Amino acid sequence: MFRSFYYTLLFSLIVTVSLTSGCGSSNMALNSVQKTNELQPGMSYDQVETLLGKPRSSQMMNDKWVARWVLQEMWVGYIPYDMSFDPKTKELISWSRNEKDFQKSQDNLQIVADAMEEAEASSNKGSAKGNASATGPNDEALMRQFAAKLYSFSAVGGGQTGGSETTINLCPNGKFNDSSESGYSGEGWGNASQGGNGGTWRITGNMQEGKITFVYSSGEAWEYNYYRVQGDYVRLGDTKYGLAGAPDC
Repeated sequence: MFRSFYYTLLFSLIVTVSLTSGCGSSNMALNSVQKTNELQPGMSYDQVETLLGKPRSSQMMNDKWVARWVLQEMWVGYIPYDMSFDPKTKELISWSRNEKDFQKSQDNLQIVADAMEEAEASSNKGSAKGNASATGPNDEALMRQFAAKLYSFSAVGGGQTGGSETTINLCPNGKFNDSSESGYSGEGWGNASQGGNGGTWRITGNMQEGKITFVYSSGEAWEYNYYRVQGDYVRLGDTKYGLAGAPDC
């Protein structure tokens, strides 16, 4: 599971990730879409702005003044809402989600996500070896000494906000299990996922550096270089993990 860690990225977060905006508008707050339940026809523009913050844009369309707010919905993303006002009285006439623009934004973000996943997979080729041998040398004394729970959290900002956490339990009896939970939400895109896997592991080297091979229950084997950094951290391939205590075996 952790071998594609950077973009497992699709899940309900154990670690809460706060979404904020550069200008601090209330419409960027978590689950701000719920505020639409307070809208009523005839509300003044100032009342709507007090409720939702400043709009993203506004323009005249078909003799109506249409302002767009982008509201956050948990595990869905940022949803564009178009609200029509009487251009003379500035009173609210109607409002609705713009599903077409939401889908367009979602499709564009998926293209970006796919490209980043491909780039990440390419950059990892030198640090992790797939189709490694399912059997090989193992230092049992080092395994008992190295056994631990490894934890890593990765956050993403910018146009999309969220993160993913991975836990690996290296058991002294040669078994391991890993799990991940992650969540992303961008402007028009967001989702949730979680997963886990397990199998056996072996190790050669010393407490500072060496090689770890994971053999999954499916028979697939992956080999990683590792080395200790900053005392309580270990870099496994391209991912930095914290030593989080005894493994859950």
